[in-house]
Amino acid sequence: MGMKNPMIFIIFFMLFSLSSFSPFSLAKPLENNNNKKPYYKPCKTLMLYFHDIIYNGQNAANATSAIVAAPQGANLTILAGQFHFGNVVVFDDPITLDNKLRSGPVGRAQGFYIYDTKNTYTAWLGFTFVLNNTEVGRGTIGFAGADPTMVKARDISVVGGTGDFFMHRGIATITTDSFEGAVYFRLRVDIKFYECW
Repeated sequence: MGMKNPMIFIIFFMLFSLSSFSPFSLAKPLENNNNKKPYYKPCKTLMLYFHDIIYNGQNAANATSAIVAAPQGANLTILAGQFHFGNVVVFDDPITLDNKLRSGPVGRAQGFYIYDTKNTYTAWLGFTFVLNNTEVGRGTIGFAGADPTMVKARDISVVGGTGDFFMHRGIATITTDSFEGAVYFRLRVDIKFYECW
């Protein structure tokens, strides 16, 4: 029995062949002996810190973030009561390789966070690491997700990147490394890329 349309077979064969070659590296599933479920090994990792100093009306020279929206009756120099619900903060924070604010920055963390829960401290984050360092890399890494700040370590999505991080995706585990009242906090960001181009 002959094929009616050999072109369909050729196209199918080409697509199948191309699917086995990939221009990027994906994490490979590994067996977890404890519960026999697969887990994935990242194709690249980074650990960085960023430092956020909220403008409080008196620290304009040092502030790296500012409240740009607040609930009715609140002001833009003090975070609102009741878990800061309704505050929107924009930031341009220095990124360092260690947890020291005075260390030379390797880039900037730029974006915003929205306090979006009325009964606990939780924020929604949308930000980019803009990196320009030979040791770390040059380019951007985009992040988005919920940040339940009362949880010690929480994960947000790495949604893409540019430059040395072109189309990278994965998970970033955020830990509050230090905080001083409602004016300063430092986050440790442990980035695991599971898709590396």
